[in-house]
Amino acid sequence: MEKLIIAVITVLFFAVNGAAGELLAQDGSAKAVQQANPPQEMNKPVSAYKVNYFSINHWPGNNNTQVKFQLSLKFPVLQPDLYVFTNNLFPAYVAYTQKSLWNVGQNSTPFEESNYNPEFFLDYPVNAVINGRLKLRDIVISPFEHESNGLAGIRSRSWRRQYVMLRFGIEPNEKLKITNSFLTDKALLYIKLWYASGYSDQENYLQSIGNNNKFLDYMGWGEIGISLRNFLWGGGLRDHQLDIKTPVFRDSNKESYEFEFRQKLPRMNFALYLQYYYGYGETLLRFDQFDRRGSIGLSFSY
Repeated sequence: MEKLIIAVITVLFFAVNGAAGELLAQDGSAKAVQQANPPQEMNKPVSAYKVNYFSINHWPGNNNTQVKFQLSLKFPVLQPDLYVFTNNLFPAYVAYTQKSLWNVGQNSTPFEESNYNPEFFLDYPVNAVINGRLKLRDIVISPFEHESNGLAGIRSRSWRRQYVMLRFGIEPNEKLKITNSFLTDKALLYIKLWYASGYSDQENYLQSIGNNNKFLDYMGWGEIGISLRNFLWGGGLRDHQLDIKTPVFRDSNKESYEFEFRQKLPRMNFALYLQYYYGYGETLLRFDQFDRRGSIGLSFSY
C-alpha cells in the first residue's frame, strides 16, 4: 500500500506539472494556474481552511446541552513574491484544525473531548477543462496529517494519514465573491484517498471490549464530499452553501454522513450555521458509537 501511494503521488506530480504546462502554453501566461487560489487568499498570511463554527445542540439549561465548535486555519510556507519559477513548484501549506465538544449543561462545564489535527500539504492548481464548465481545479498531496484527542490511557485516540485529494469545480455563470470561506464555484466535488497508520490505540480498545471490527471499518480509506453554492434563493439572502461528506471504502454497515448548511447574514461577517451528523466517527472518542444529532450556531471566516 505504501508503494502504491508513492507511485500515485509521483504520477500525479508529473501529471499536474504537465497539465499546468499545457494551460500556460494555451494562454501564454500563468493566469490559468493562479485562478484556483484567488489572489486575495494567496496573499493572506493566514486564511480559513475548513469551516469555522460555534454551535449548540439543545437550549441552555438542559443537562445534555453541548457546544460543538471547530477552529481551522492554514498559511502558505512561501510567500508569492518568493516564487522562483513562473509556475510554483512547491505550493506548500501548514494547516491546523481543532474540533471540540464542550458539555456546558453539566456542572463545572467540562470538555468531553478535543481533536487536534495538524497537517502539511502541497496544493497544485490545475484548472484543466473536463467538459464545459466542469474543471479539475487542483490536486492536493499531503505527506503528513495527524489527528489525536490528547487524552491518556484507554481514552487515548490518534492516527496518521498520507493522502491525495482531487477537487473538481463547476464554474459559475456569474462571479461569486469569497464570503465566509464559501466557494467561488457553483459546485465542488472532492475525492480524498489516504493511507492510514498509528491507530493501535483504537484497535486495542476494540479488542478489549470484544469488538472484532477494525478502526478503518468505521473511518474508511478515504472521503468524498460535495458542496453547492447559492442554489435555493436569491436577493439579500443569496449567499448560502451546503456541504455534504462521507467516508469511502469503509464497512457498509458503518455509514456516516455530515451535512453543513451556511447562510451568510446580511451586513455581517457571520453566517447562520446548521449541522446534522448521522452515523459513526463524529469524533475520535466516539468513532465506534452510532449517533444522530443536529446543532445550530454561527460560522465565521478571517
